[in-house]
Amino acid sequence: MLLFPFFHLPLIFLLIPLLLYFLPALLARHKSDFTSIFLLNLFLGWTFIGWVIALVWALSAEPQPRPAAAPQPAAGPSQPARPGGPASAPGFFCSSCGKPFAPGARFCSSCGAPI
Repeated sequence: MLLFPFFHLPLIFLLIPLLLYFLPALLARHKSDFTSIFLLNLFLGWTFIGWVIALVWALSAEPQPRPAAAPQPAAGPSQPARPGGPASAPGFFCSSCGKPFAPGARFCSSCGAPI
């Protein structure tokens, strides 16, 4: 009867090391690469370096998705600029550097390339 109150102690001594061993996997349970972290923790967690790598990976921030870049206008063949011609219309850009050029310009004011 005296051992009955201490019956749960062996169970605690088993659960605490298990929780510490799988701490990286528990911390990474909501990350997108949880499976990889869990497998690393499961198979290499017994080495201290494997456990530390899994822990650092679990605590690292997820990379933020980059916003999609606006599509760039396709650079057509460069034509010499003529006053009043289509190349002098607003919205035309240098085919070398991509900067807009002034109406009637024969050379790009940014890079000096012929338009």
